[in-house]
Amino acid sequence: MRLIGISRLHELARRARDGLDGAIPALVAELEAGSWRSMGQIAEFYPSAVIDGIKVRILLDGGYRIDLLADCEAQMVLIEYAGATMGHALRAKQGAR
Repeated sequence: MRLIGISRLHELARRARDGLDGAIPALVAELEAGSWRSMGQIAEFYPSAVIDGIKVRILLDGGYRIDLLADCEAQMVLIEYAGATMGHALRAKQGAR
């Protein structure tokens, strides 16, 4: 997968320092090596992730999380947010009124 917004991950790793114990470099390697063809495959690879449409939230130790937008067809992942768990809310889809 091609990663966009990787600087957000590097910034989180810098801020968290030893709090993530190498989790960020490992996640970057996994995302770059991934070649998922569907959101279901991503869900299988990250079983604890919260997936809503193309949005993926991966929870990390220490109260941190990564929010991604994944386009399996284009083989691209946008790092939308990387930081404290309290930062952004993953909004569920709302039906038409």
